[in-house]
This record gives sequence, C-alpha cells and structure tokens, in this order.
Amino acid sequence: MNKNKPPLDGVKILTTDPEKRIGLYAIRYLGRAGAKVSSIGEQNGSKVPLGFLSKYLETAIPVKGGNFLIHLKNLLIEHSREYQIIDPIDISKMLCVLDTDKEFNLNCNYLLPRRDSLVIANNKELLTRHAFEVGLNCPKTFSQVSLDDIKDLSTELTYPSIIKFRGDERETHWSPEDRYSIVLSPDKLESEYRRMHYIEKYPIIQEYIRGPGFGYFALFDRNRNLKAQFCHKRIREYPVTGGPSSCCESFHDSELIQAGKKLMESLEWTGLAMVEFKFDEARKQYFIIEINPRYWGSLPLAVLSGVNFPVLHALSSLDINYNPVLDYKKGVKVRFLDRDVRSIIHHILRNNRSFAEKVRLFLEIFNPLIKEGFITLDDIGPVLGRRIFKSSETRIAS
Repeated sequence: MNKNKPPLDGVKILTTDPEKRIGLYAIRYLGRAGAKVSSIGEQNGSKVPLGFLSKYLETAIPVKGGNFLIHLKNLLIEHSREYQIIDPIDISKMLCVLDTDKEFNLNCNYLLPRRDSLVIANNKELLTRHAFEVGLNCPKTFSQVSLDDIKDLSTELTYPSIIKFRGDERETHWSPEDRYSIVLSPDKLESEYRRMHYIEKYPIIQEYIRGPGFGYFALFDRNRNLKAQFCHKRIREYPVTGGPSSCCESFHDSELIQAGKKLMESLEWTGLAMVEFKFDEARKQYFIIEINPRYWGSLPLAVLSGVNFPVLHALSSLDINYNPVLDYKKGVKVRFLDRDVRSIIHHILRNNRSFAEKVRLFLEIFNPLIKEGFITLDDIGPVLGRRIFKSSETRIAS
C-alpha cells in the first residue's frame, strides 16, 4: 500500500442499514479512509436515514416500499460487480448476501462468517448451549419451556431472573429494552413468559448476573487468523437495566480476551464480532451474555483507542495483508451524550446515592476528558438531521 494515500483510497464499498447508528459509523469510518461508499437503506416517508446525511456517503440508494431484502437481493444480482466490497451491517442483510451468493455466485468481495456459525451466534439458546459445550461460563439457562410447565418452573427459580427472545432479528427494529424482561417474582415470570411466548415461541429464561458489563471485540480474516481485538467495560448504560452503553472505557484483561477468543475460534469465525460478558462479582467470573455478530454500538470507542475495525475489516475483505492490531490505548472513555444524560439523570434520582455521589454524577455531563461517540464536528449532518426530524415528529404528535 502507498503510505501517502488513505488505506481505502477509491475503493467502492456497498453498505446497508444507514438508518441505524452502526450503519452511519460504517459510512463515516470507511469514507474517512478514502472509500467511495454507497449505502442501501429503508426510507419511510420523509424521514431520511442518518447515513444518507453524512458527507462521507457518495451514493444513497433509498428503498421506499416493499420487502427490503428483495430489493437488496436484486441489487446484489444486478450490480454487485460494480463494488469491490459488499459490507452488510445487520444480520438479516448478512444472511441475504450469503444466500444470494450461494444461489447466484456473486462476483464480489465480502468477509462474513459461515451461515451456520452466524445462526448460532444470533440465537441465544443455541449460543448458550454451544458456549457451555466448549467449557465457557454461561448463566444458568432454561429453554423450550412449555406453557404447561412454566408455573412449576417459576417456583424453583431464584429472582431476579431474565427472559430473553432467542433472536433479535424481526421485521421491525426493536429497542433494546423490548428484547428481554427482568422479572422479580414467580407470578411475574409466568405472565411475562406467556406474553413473550406469543410474540416469539419459547424464549429462554436465565439467571440474572449481577455485575458490570464488558465486551470483547474481534476481527478474523478469511483463514480464521485473529487480525484485531479490543476490550471495553461499561461505565453507564441506558436503559439502566441492560440497554446499550451510554458511557464506556477501553480496557484490557487477559482472562476476558482468552474467553472471547476461545468462543469465536470454536465457531471457526471469519469477520467481525463482539462478545458481551458480565462479571459476576460474587463468583469473580466472567459470564457470556451474547454475541453481536456485526458492527456494535460502542464501535467509536475502539476506533478512538486505535483499532479501526471498519477499515481493517475492509482490508481483510480484499485479502490485503497487514500486521494484526492487538494492542490499543487503555483508559479511553467515550460517551453517547443523548443516552448518557438520561442514564445520569436516572442514577441521580435514585435514593440510594449520597448527595456527593449525585453531584459527581452531574458533573460527569461536563467532563471534557470523555470523548463523544456520535456527534462529530466534521460530519454534523446526521446530528442536525436527527434533531430536525425528532422535532418534526414531536410537533406532529402534539
């Protein structure tokens, strides 16, 4: 590679999901590296996807009606040769690329996991079973519980317990808090399990792990060699019961790395993934919670700490060799201001904190040492557009 040029200078890349933050992050980081980024996304009414407002996007491909995956499949069949890399962001789009390539033998580059590995990673029931079989810590889990048996099981569990849908991919996007339910009593477990069962059959029931959240991020090339890794710990999240990180910090722990790497290698992984853990403070052990087999919400923290996963992923998609990026800056903090302010307010309003703790939390809002993950001055369009559309929706609702 010519060191005087951006690493992806002129490389034509097709991404998906510009309406989501993770789709916007892909556009930003690939575009900053010199790529010519096109993105196909769903556009409902006059609401423009976030990524379409980025200055780093060269071509927007809006889909304004009908089945999006059919539109994506047709685009891949007819135009995939126009792109050097296909970079699907969400799991359903990853599966669409894999299935379309198998059926039509697309002439394009992409770096994704095998379909069977992707299915396991995206299904909490299958993932928990797999992780247990390879000797990794998982929360105690009950699966395939019939409605007839739920009442008897509810009296045997410890509380709180948590009920989770097995997969996160549905026709509509669900907010994080809609994907699980924390229950505090047998009666609540029974009613919530029945409610969730009618939405998606046989959700799983797990013990609730008390403790902070951690993440292991990794990139494996086509030959399953580890090309990049990163760890982070959550400082705050919103919703506070288990939503995405609102503030997080780069972190290193050999035990966490060993567990995350072992899990991904056991799946013979290729491509990107983030393994989410919780550290049980009573047992002093990491427990695997889930895998995000795609870009993840705290991606800006990794990039600001020195691991540019989108660019490295693109280079590996083109089979360009580079030295593995396994070291990074520790102690870097990133926040997502809109969510973090709400998280801080929630914690301040709780009665179990001293006045001094509440003052310290309030001052965190103005901490100049914490970097911002979403708002960037060099690409302000998505931020302004998001505020304009939210204000418009509020006026319409009122």
